[in-house]
Parts: sequence; C-alpha cells; structure tokens
Amino acid sequence: MLKPQQVRQLVVAAETGSFKSAATATFRSQAAVTLALRELEHTLGARLIERDRRGKFTPLAHALVPMLKEFLTVHDLVYAQARQLAQGLEGSLSVAVAPFLAAQWLPELLVEFAELYPDIRIRTIEERSSRIRGLVADGGVSIGVAGLLADDPKLRITPVAIDAYGVLCSRAHPLSRKRTVSWSSLKGATLIGSDASEALTATGLAPPLPAPRLVITSRAPLLACVARNLGLTVLTTLTRPEPDRTFAFLPLTRPHLSRQVSILTRRSDSLLPAAQRLVDAMAKSLRAYAAARGARAA
Repeated sequence: MLKPQQVRQLVVAAETGSFKSAATATFRSQAAVTLALRELEHTLGARLIERDRRGKFTPLAHALVPMLKEFLTVHDLVYAQARQLAQGLEGSLSVAVAPFLAAQWLPELLVEFAELYPDIRIRTIEERSSRIRGLVADGGVSIGVAGLLADDPKLRITPVAIDAYGVLCSRAHPLSRKRTVSWSSLKGATLIGSDASEALTATGLAPPLPAPRLVITSRAPLLACVARNLGLTVLTTLTRPEPDRTFAFLPLTRPHLSRQVSILTRRSDSLLPAAQRLVDAMAKSLRAYAAARGARAA
C-alpha cells in the first residue's frame, strides 16, 4: 500500500534531485527519507534509486512522478474534506420546524450559523409538530424542532422550553379585554382549529371544546382569519405572533396546560459533527428566544 508521506518524499526528491529537499519538505532527516524510499521500492517491487550513482533516480522513478503527483492531489483533497467533516465544518443537514417557529425564530438562527459555518449546507422544511416526530424517527430529516405532549422511544429528545397554551383573538373580539381566559369560557366561542389545538385535543388533555368553524394549520391564513375576527384560536406562547394592535394573546387557565418544545434526533443514530454543532446552536438560540417570549426553560 502506498504511504502518502513516502510518495511525497519521492516526488520532491526526484523533481529536485535532492534528498535534503525531500527531508525538509516532509520534516524528516535525510536518513529517514532514504529508508522510506527503500521501503517504497519494496512496496512497488522495482528499483527507484540507481545503486551505483548516489542520489540518481531511475527512469521508472521519473516516469512515476506525474502519476504520483495526481495521487497526492486526490489524497490531500480527500484528507482535507474528511477533516472538515469530522470537525463539523462541512456537511449536509435537513431540518423540520413547526411553521410559527420557522417564521419567527429560525431565520435569525440560520443567519448566525451560516456566518460561523459557511460550508455546512442546510435544507429546512415547515411541518406540523405531529408530523415532525415521524419525519425524524423515519430518517426523513436529520433534526426536528417540535412541541411534544408525550415522549417517543425512537427519538433522542433535547428539552428546550415549557410552552403554555393561550388564546389568540382579534383586538375587536370581546375576550381581548380580559387578562386570562378559562377553558370553560371557550364553550360558546367560535373557534378556528390550529395544529396546537388539534394535537392537544387528540391527547384528551384539554377540556372539551366546541367543534372548530375552520381548521387552518398554516401560519399566514390562520393569522389572517383571526385578524378579521372570524374566530379565535388556541396557540402556545412561543407560536403566538408578535404583540401588536391586531391581536391579543390571553393565557388559558383552569387548567393550566403546556407542552415541551424540544429538539429531536433519531435515538438509534449518532449525529454528524455538523449536526451536533447545529443542535447545540439551536438549543442555545431557542432557549434565549423562549426566555424573551415569556416561556419557561425546560
């Protein structure tokens, strides 16, 4: 098997006619270079140095130089890329994030991460939390960020925040003047179903609610319908829009319910170094975002 250092010593020595140059280029003594070239002759099964003329290389050695230079170019390229990958400086990753977090939290994280690691390629998709679990568990994406109401044995879960439920309504809605809202007070309200409310209802944790007038799981149309006062919707602290004159967000009480926002990866797989870098950056960024938005740390 060809050893790159021996090949490099032969190329330098044959091109310069100097064992000293080969020793300097590879940080070895001239005696070590001589021994290395003898070993290379044994590996190739042919003479590379003329025996009767000190420092004179055979025609075979000179004929091999162009081919061996190509070998070194490929070796150095592969080695550099392998080092980049092993150190988490290169890689291709896929990430699934719930729509509201994708719109409000994710862009700033991606900007900061790209500045630090420009050679890590990231593909992001928006998906409902209930589907993100399956995408990560099945290997459809490398990393997911979702709200969880129960654990999953297929997933490695990194808790980030405890995200409480509340009601989002238009400022024109009568409930907007309250500070908090009980679940029981929603019985006669016109509801617009969301991903958050559907997932909560499916677990049976929430008190019974009236059937929703609409079910909208995409962010933009959901907010547009609430803004037009077509109904109110159940969201969580981290997924509510920024406070403004359009919306009111009221914490839901009696009972106080919350979900755990977590970063998800496959339990059965170790992470690429690049993926671990992204998970670490996500956890730090999302915890800061959660604190700023009033959610509790997990």
